[in-house]
Amino acid sequence: MSIITLTTDYGIKDHFVGAVKGKILTKIPKVQIIDISHSIDFYNIANASYVLYGAYKNFPEGTIHMVLVEAEMNDQKSFLLTKLNGHYFLTANNGTISLLADANDVLEIYDLHIPDFCANTVDLYNFIAESILKNTNLDTLGSKISYNDCELLVELRPNVADDENSIKAAVIYIDHYGNAVTNLTKQLFEKVRKNRKFIITAKRYRINRINEFYADFNTESKSLREYEGDMLFIFNDLDFLQMAIYKSDDENIGNPKSLLGVLYRDTVIIEFID
Repeated sequence: MSIITLTTDYGIKDHFVGAVKGKILTKIPKVQIIDISHSIDFYNIANASYVLYGAYKNFPEGTIHMVLVEAEMNDQKSFLLTKLNGHYFLTANNGTISLLADANDVLEIYDLHIPDFCANTVDLYNFIAESILKNTNLDTLGSKISYNDCELLVELRPNVADDENSIKAAVIYIDHYGNAVTNLTKQLFEKVRKNRKFIITAKRYRINRINEFYADFNTESKSLREYEGDMLFIFNDLDFLQMAIYKSDDENIGNPKSLLGVLYRDTVIIEFID
């Protein structure tokens, strides 16, 4: 059975998600619809891109991923179909593709032709999805463009200093636990680091180590319980640098968002020391 995933900022209280699913099933009755998330922060493209990046590789090749965040037809100049790693992504040309792929990836991107009968984004996505499932030649659906021809979000890419002695990263996502995920990957960190020591500066805190796991503390000097509430950095399951509070909870200890005031787009600086 063919699969379509949905990533939106529609929430689950109102009728919007149900209406989208109804339209898809009316057009493509035998498709399976999977919710990735409907709790993306309103209009937050970085959130949508990160969440989809974390989920899509777990689906079978051929899956079609519809992203309905900042994707109103009247607000957007164009819409994209991107084929990457055997998956199809339907997004507005608004920067969503920035975290899903980079210029070095093998991918196909099409700036979609919008038929007159497509009154809204869901109509367009349905038409493209149905065409893909019918094995329509993708070249007939839009004009092929390069990655660098797309609208790209600079905030989803960390900035490496010219002398490679520092990296300026930014918080791009606050997860369910209040942890702050930055746009810095482990791969880029190690590439620039070159086995040097480092200092991470975030808010008023300076830390010179990254935990291998949450409980990775010096238990020879004190018990783990004494570390509860301490701030730490760790590479998360997607290998992005993440700020966390050990044994965080909203009622007693707090989390990076509530305790440290960390917000989306906040800066994190990594300085390397020879």
